[in-house]
Amino acid sequence: MADVIKTIEELADHTASWDWENKHVAQAYIGNSGIEEQGTISINDIIESGTVLLAAGPSDLDVATDTTKNPLGFRIVPIGLIETVQVSMNKPLSRIFEIGSKLSYIIPGKTVGGIALNRVFFDGPSILKAMYFGEVKADYADEVNKFAKFISNPYAEGGQEAYQKFAHIGSGNLAMNLASSFFDQPVGLAMYFKDQQNDSVGQIYFEGCRVSTYNIGISANMNVITESINMEFIRIRPIVTKATAQAIEKVDYADLNIVSSKTNSGAAR
Repeated sequence: MADVIKTIEELADHTASWDWENKHVAQAYIGNSGIEEQGTISINDIIESGTVLLAAGPSDLDVATDTTKNPLGFRIVPIGLIETVQVSMNKPLSRIFEIGSKLSYIIPGKTVGGIALNRVFFDGPSILKAMYFGEVKADYADEVNKFAKFISNPYAEGGQEAYQKFAHIGSGNLAMNLASSFFDQPVGLAMYFKDQQNDSVGQIYFEGCRVSTYNIGISANMNVITESINMEFIRIRPIVTKATAQAIEKVDYADLNIVSSKTNSGAAR
């Protein structure tokens, strides 16, 4: 028989210490030693843009963390000079009514998501090239074509891994030819979140990202030039390295419980 798990509402009334004129709202949760209450949120706990890292990686998270393919560890490359990032997800809902009732049912649909990135244009790899830092295993170009080997989608010829041939993607460090089949290869994007005391908050990975639009704008009164891309991704995979019971908060990455004890014995039943 599974253990009875009581929620935080059943264990205590946390509204007794509510003092809206003099205190912030307390954060109450259940830890290893029972009910814990954080009287206020420290200013150092608030996440700001300087403690968020974006990194390019292979299209598949399992490939990115595969030590046989990446003997040096997790294959991701940080992307600098990103000014804005916008992540959006949409799950359409269908409302169904019935004759004989005024109530309705809400049926969830398929979730789709997109990412928009804006980056300063500088003398270095442009944003389209930067997105492929983690996915491209090896590449070169001649006067006619671009050649590349991909991590997530290796091309075999004669029983051995070979380069694939594409139309040129750009000139120098500037890549703009979105029509090249090179950009049909999906990539991955990792996001790391820390607070101002360097405590880990969480990390996520966007798989199967494909670029849908590229923009660059130039005007006479601009001090810097920016370029932007819009992408769609297949799914978000939280990067989890430990089970809840073994995780050390703010150190390991685990899917921590909301109101239950970390050592609950009935969770696996």
